[in-house]
Amino acid sequence: MKRFIMAVLAVTLLAGCGPKYMVAKEPCIDVRGIKPAEGKAALVVGRTTIFGGGINFENYLNRKFIGSTKGHSFFMTTVEPGDHYVSARGENFASLLVRFEPNKTYYIQNEVRMGVFIARAKLDFIDGQHLFNDMSGTCQYYEKDPSEQVSDLNDEEWKWVVEDFNGTTPINAQPVETVTK
Repeated sequence: MKRFIMAVLAVTLLAGCGPKYMVAKEPCIDVRGIKPAEGKAALVVGRTTIFGGGINFENYLNRKFIGSTKGHSFFMTTVEPGDHYVSARGENFASLLVRFEPNKTYYIQNEVRMGVFIARAKLDFIDGQHLFNDMSGTCQYYEKDPSEQVSDLNDEEWKWVVEDFNGTTPINAQPVETVTK
């Protein structure tokens, strides 16, 4: 019985810990109202489930660390327009190549998948309303702590990100129109 209580306590403590390198901001803002700076794009990365809530997923824009998520949390960052890889590190690297357009907000969900040792990451586009509905009242909004130094991806990790996406066309790029004569 004592081992059971210790296990429950350990899981509870892990689930209560915030993402590394991140600072919780109160109150939780309405994700539907996030707007980018003029001429830039906004990227909102969130986790709508508490499954695997004690596991933090570190997220990157190209090679640069942009934030961590855990259950029912999100963060946002500003992105220069253009094609960029967005990736999350769990037991694996999950990645998307996204074409960011100026003055638009993009929402990506960190999904949790069963792993062998820790949770595996998966990334999917989501809309702001879905993110709001799934986290309303129980979310945490985080910002990267500017005083913390966080490692970016090294050459080998970057290679894994590019290989995971396995393509050269952004997932949200418009198909090339066929011109008929």
